[in-house]
Amino acid sequence: MALLPPRKTKSISSSENISKQAMTPIQILLQMGFPQNRARKALAATGNRGVQLAADWLLAHVNDTTLDYNSCREYIVYACPSGHLMEELQYFWDESASKCGRNGAHNFIPHITLVSFFEAPDEFSDTIVNILKTLTEEIIQQMTINNFNLESYASSNFMGLFLNDQNSDIFKKIAVLFAERVSEVVKVQLDPHLKSLHLTLAYQFDVNHKGTLKSLIKSIINTSSPNFWEIKLYSRESRAINKQVYKVIYAHIPQATDELELRIGDYIYVSKESAESSIDGWAEGISWLTGCSGYFPLCYTERTAESDTWTLHCSFLLKSNSNETSRNINPSKTDKKLVQNLESMFVPVENNSQPDSPKGRNPRKMYICRHGERIDFTFGTWIPYSFDSEGKYIRKDLNMPSDVPQRRDYPNSFQTDTPLTCVGEYQAKLTGWGMKAANLTKDIKHIYCSPSLRCVQTCHNILVGLDIEKQVSICIEPGLFEWLGWYSRSGLPKWMTYEELITAGFNINSNYVPIISLSLLIENMSETIEQYYLRCDTVVQALIKTTENKTGDLLLVAHACSLDSLSRSLLHKLPRSKHNFIKTVKHIPYCGLVALMTDGNNDWSFIEPPVPPLTNSINKRFNWKILYSDFDESSS
Repeated sequence: MALLPPRKTKSISSSENISKQAMTPIQILLQMGFPQNRARKALAATGNRGVQLAADWLLAHVNDTTLDYNSCREYIVYACPSGHLMEELQYFWDESASKCGRNGAHNFIPHITLVSFFEAPDEFSDTIVNILKTLTEEIIQQMTINNFNLESYASSNFMGLFLNDQNSDIFKKIAVLFAERVSEVVKVQLDPHLKSLHLTLAYQFDVNHKGTLKSLIKSIINTSSPNFWEIKLYSRESRAINKQVYKVIYAHIPQATDELELRIGDYIYVSKESAESSIDGWAEGISWLTGCSGYFPLCYTERTAESDTWTLHCSFLLKSNSNETSRNINPSKTDKKLVQNLESMFVPVENNSQPDSPKGRNPRKMYICRHGERIDFTFGTWIPYSFDSEGKYIRKDLNMPSDVPQRRDYPNSFQTDTPLTCVGEYQAKLTGWGMKAANLTKDIKHIYCSPSLRCVQTCHNILVGLDIEKQVSICIEPGLFEWLGWYSRSGLPKWMTYEELITAGFNINSNYVPIISLSLLIENMSETIEQYYLRCDTVVQALIKTTENKTGDLLLVAHACSLDSLSRSLLHKLPRSKHNFIKTVKHIPYCGLVALMTDGNNDWSFIEPPVPPLTNSINKRFNWKILYSDFDESSS
C-alpha cells in the first residue's frame, strides 16, 4: 500500500485554530460583525465575562436607540463586608425596611466608599480591573490584616458603623494608590476618600423612626463579630445616574407605541420627578434589560436598590496569608462564587454566597417533588382542537382539565407552559394526602415552586391534600426552572404573572423576591449542565439560609431533573455529565418525591420519603366506535 502524502492543509488548519483560540473577546466580536464601539460597550456592560454574554447583551439591546452613543460608564470602588457581619447587615436592611420603610441606605448594598465615582471609556474596563487587582495584592503582602473593629454611631439623621484609624489605613492606602494609577493610565479625575471611613446603616429617614432603628441596630448587629472585607469594582451606565430603580413584578404588553414592555425581573430606570409627578399612575422609564424607553404602569413595579443594576467587574478578598485572595470575575470551574456571578449576568449577587451554617441548629427536612402528569405529554398537540375559533376552551377528554386559566397570549402560551391533566392534579392531591397521613401538615412551612404552570398546579394540589392551601403561600422561584439547554432554540415559556395566578385561585406570595430573576434566565439561555447544577446550588443554599432561623421544613416543587440537581450539592457530589444527567431524568416519574434531612450542621443526607411511591398503569385512549365493528376473537 502506498504511503499517505503529508497533509499541509492540516497544519494550516491547526494554526488557524490556534490563532482563533488566541483571539481576544473584542477581536472575536469584531470578526462576528459587530462594530467596534458596540463590542466594547457590550464587554464593559457585562464585566468582560466572555464573548457569549457580550453578544447576548447586544442582541437584547438591538432596539436601544442610544447603542451607538459615545458615552462612558461610571465606576466606583467599594469595600464590602462579608461573613457574619454581612448576614447581620442584610437582616437589618430587611427589618428596617419592613418596620420603618425605605431610607437612603436601601439604595445601595452595605459598603464603605473608597473613591469618588469616575467616568472611563469602555476600552479601559479591563485595565481598571488589573490596576485594582495588582495594588490589592501588594497591600495584602505588605500589611497585616486582622479583624476590622467597628464603632456604632447614631444621630437624628444618620446611623452607621465607623472604622478605627488602624483599619482605615488599609482602605485609605488602597484608595490613594488606585486613584493615582487610574488617573495616570486612564487620564481621568477621581478622588480617594480619606476622611472618616464608615458604613452607612440609615439616612434620610423619618425622625420618628430613630428609636426603632437604634433598637434594631443594637439587637441585630454585633460590631465585634468576625468579619472580612472584599474590595469590589462596580460600574453603571450613564443613563442610570441620578435615577431611581424599579423592579418589574408584573409583565406588561404595550398597548400603544409609546409604552414600554415589562418583563418580570427586569429593572426600570426612572427619574424621581417622573415617579412623583405622575397623575395617572404611569411613568416614563428605561429598561435595564433592553435599553428601550417608554411609559409603564408604576403599580407593576416596586422600588429597589440602585446597585441592583450595577455591573460587578471584580472582587478581591482582604485576608492575610490566603492562597485565594483574588476573586476576579471569570468563568472559573472551581470557584462557585465566580460561576454564580457569571450565571447571574451583570447583577451583583455577592449576597448569595453562603458561609457555613452555624452548628447546633435543630434538624430540618426538605422535600423535592416533580410535577404531575402534563397534558401535552399525554395528548400531544392538543391546543388546535381544544379551542374554537373564538378562543373558547372545549374539553375533548375526561382527563383534560374542565377549565383552563385566563392569561396573556391566550391560548398560545399554553403551548410552552402546559397545564396538568386531571390525573396529574389527582396525583398531586394523593401526594398531599400521603404527607398529611404522615403527620406533616404542621411541619411544612416554606413552599417554593418553579414558575411553570404544571408545577404551580402540582404545588397547589399538594397543599390541598395537606389541607394548608390557605395557610401557606407559594413562593415562585424562577431559579427552580429546569435546564435551559432544552429551551435554547424556542426560548423561555411565557409564564403566568403573579396577578394571573392569583386570579386563577392560587395562593401566591406576591412579596417574595426571587433568588434568580427571570431576566437572568433570559440572558443565560446558553447554560451548560454544569452551570445548571451551580444555579440550583445557588438557589437551594439561599433558600436554606433564608429559612434557617425559622421553624418548619421546606417543600420544593419543580421538574424531574430538579430532584437530582437540587439535592446533589447538598450531598457533596459533583454535577453529572450531560449523558448521565439525561439518563437519570428518565427514571423520575410524575410526582416523584425525595426527602433530605440535615443534622443541624448543614450536612444533608437522603432519608426514606414519608409517603409510598405513586404507581399507575398506562390507560390507552378508548374509542367507543370500535364497538360498531366485529372482531375475530381468534386474532385478538
